[in-house]
Amino acid sequence: MRGSGATIELRSEGEVPVAAILSAAEGPLRLEAHGHLVAITREDGGYYVLPLRDRSQRVEDVLWAWILPTDRDADEAAWCVRASDGTSFTVEADGSRATVELSGGHADATLHAARPRSDAFGHGYVLDLPDGSLLERALAGFFWDTLIPTVVERTLAADAPDADGYVLDTLEIGTYAGTYPDVGHAFHVKGRVLYGDPLNLDLVRRMLELQFRLMREDPERAWRNPCAVQLDGTREYHVRRSSLDGSANAVMFLVTGNVEVLESAWLYVALRKDLTWLERHLPDLQGAASLIEDLTDRHGRLWSDVYYEDQVIKDGREAAAQGFAAAGLRYLADLEALVGADADADRHRAHAEVLASALVEPLPLGYWHAERRRFVDWVDRHGDAHDHGSLLAHVVPLLIGAASDEQSAAAQAFLDSQEEAFQRFPSFVAADVAAYGQDEIGVAGPYDLCAIARHWAWDATLLARRGHRERVHAQLCTVARRAEEEGGYLSERYDMDHVHYVDGDPAHGARRYYEYPCTFTWLLFHAYLGIEPVLDADLRLVVRRPHPGRWRVASPGIALDVTTADDLWVVTNVASEEREIIVDPDRPGEVPRSWFVCVRDAGGTVLRSVDDTRGAHTWRVPPKGVIEAKAMEVTP
Repeated sequence: MRGSGATIELRSEGEVPVAAILSAAEGPLRLEAHGHLVAITREDGGYYVLPLRDRSQRVEDVLWAWILPTDRDADEAAWCVRASDGTSFTVEADGSRATVELSGGHADATLHAARPRSDAFGHGYVLDLPDGSLLERALAGFFWDTLIPTVVERTLAADAPDADGYVLDTLEIGTYAGTYPDVGHAFHVKGRVLYGDPLNLDLVRRMLELQFRLMREDPERAWRNPCAVQLDGTREYHVRRSSLDGSANAVMFLVTGNVEVLESAWLYVALRKDLTWLERHLPDLQGAASLIEDLTDRHGRLWSDVYYEDQVIKDGREAAAQGFAAAGLRYLADLEALVGADADADRHRAHAEVLASALVEPLPLGYWHAERRRFVDWVDRHGDAHDHGSLLAHVVPLLIGAASDEQSAAAQAFLDSQEEAFQRFPSFVAADVAAYGQDEIGVAGPYDLCAIARHWAWDATLLARRGHRERVHAQLCTVARRAEEEGGYLSERYDMDHVHYVDGDPAHGARRYYEYPCTFTWLLFHAYLGIEPVLDADLRLVVRRPHPGRWRVASPGIALDVTTADDLWVVTNVASEEREIIVDPDRPGEVPRSWFVCVRDAGGTVLRSVDDTRGAHTWRVPPKGVIEAKAMEVTP
C-alpha cells in the first residue's frame, strides 16, 4: 500500500470477513498486489464485471474491486475494496499484478478467504450442514474461478459486435471462444439467477436481450436462436451434423434456445419482478415460441431434431424436447397472464397441453413403448424408435406432470433400477451407452455418451421432487470432490473410463468448462436447499432437508438464515425489506405434519401465530423477522 502516511485500521479483527479502513494522509491511495483483479463498473446497461485474470488492462470508473490470490489455497486474504465516499476509482492489471488507485485517499476494505464465500457484492453464505465445508469451497471456487471469468463483455469481447451478454463456455479460448445461445446461455442463467444481486441479474437480462435481438435478426425470419455467435460477429443459425456411417443427418439445437429462453425469462422476472421489461419484450418471447408452434405437426408432435447431445444424430422428434417445449410454453403463458395478455396465455397453455399429451401417447404417435413399459428417446424420420434407456426421456414426462400413474410408476422403477448406470457420475445420458450404433453417433464420435451437466440438472430436480434430496446431496459431493481433483475446475464431459474414451482419464472435452459449475450452483440452492423462484411472492422455500443443520445465504435473491431439525424449523429474513415467503414444510412422500407457526419481528414481538398449519403457506416477514415452527403431531 502506497500513499503519504498510509495506514490500515482493522475494524473487526478475528471475524471473517475482516473489515478495514485504508487511508492516506495526503493525495491518492495506491494498492499493489499479486493476484487476480476483478473490477465492477456501472453503465447505462447496468452493472458489469471485468475479470482481469491474465490480462493487461486499465479500467476507470470502478465501483468495487476484488484482488484474489492466484492460488485458491493461499493463506493470503482476498481483498474487496471500495472508495469510502462511494466515488469511482481506477484499477490496472498487468498479468498477475493488480493495482488499485483511489484519488480520495480513503477506502473501505474487507478481507476474505482466498476464494470468498460470497457473491460479488460481499453477501456471504454459511453451510453448517453435512459436508458443508466441501460444498462451500466448491461453490466459492466455481463462482470466482469459472462463473466470473467466463463473463467477457468488457474484456475479450469488448470490441465484438455482440458484446453485451457475451459469456464463454470454456476458459480455454483456444478450444472455442464463442458464446452459445443454444444450451449455453440457459445454464449460465441458472448458475447466476438465484444470487439475485444487481450484477448477476443485469448480466442475465443482457443475455436474454442478446438472444431476443439474434432471433429478431434471423435472416430466414423464422425466429431461430442461433447455436453460436463468434467474436467476429459470425452467427451459426443452422448447423447440421452427420452420423459416423453417413446414413443419418440432423439439425443441431433447432428449438433448444427458443425453448430455454422462455424458462430463462420466467426465472429473471420471478427474481426481479420487472413487469415493464416483460411488457417490452413479450413480443420477443412470443416470437421465440412461434418456432415451436411452426414445428408442431397436426398430431401434436414437435419435430425438434437434436435438443441437447450434438453428437447423437436425432433426425426427427425427441421425447425430452417435446416435454421441455410444453414446459416452456407454460412459462410463457404464466408471463403473459402476469401482464394481462390472457388470450395469448390461453392459446399457449393449450398448445403446451397438446404437446404434453402427445408426449405420453403410445408409439407411433407418442414415445411410450407399451411392451417395454418405458419411454423411447427419439423417433427418426423413417419412423424407427431409438431406445437405449434415455435418462431424460423418463425424467421429463414426470417433471411436467404428463405421465399417467402407470407410466410414472414404470419410469421411476426404471430410473431406480438403472441408478448405478446413470450415477457413475452425475448424470449419464442413458443406461446403455454401449448400444448406440454408427448410424446414431455423430462424426466426432461418442462424445456425448457419458455424463453431462445439462442432464444432471433435471435428474437432480426430479430426485428432489421425489423426496430424495439425500441423493442430490451425494451428487453434489461427488461433483465437488471431482473439482478438487481438477484444481477447482470441472471439465465438459465425464466418461468415467466406461465403454468409450477408456484412457485412464475420467473426463474429456474442454477443461475449465462452465456447465458443471453453473449446474452445481443451481442445484445446491434449488434442489438441495429448497429455494424455488415464484411469480406470486418473493420466493418459495421447501424448508426441510434430509439433514438437520443451519444454512445462511445473504445474497438478495435468497437472503435467508434457515435452521431445521426433525420437529422444528426457523427461517429468518436477512433482507433489509419486508418479504413474502412461501414455506412448504412437507417432504415429498412423507405423511404431512401439523405445525405451530409463529412470526416475530426483529425485536422478538409476535406478529402472528397459527395453530395446526398444514402444507405450504405464505408468510409476510419484516426485515430481520423470523418464522418459527414446531411440530404438533403426525397425522395418521
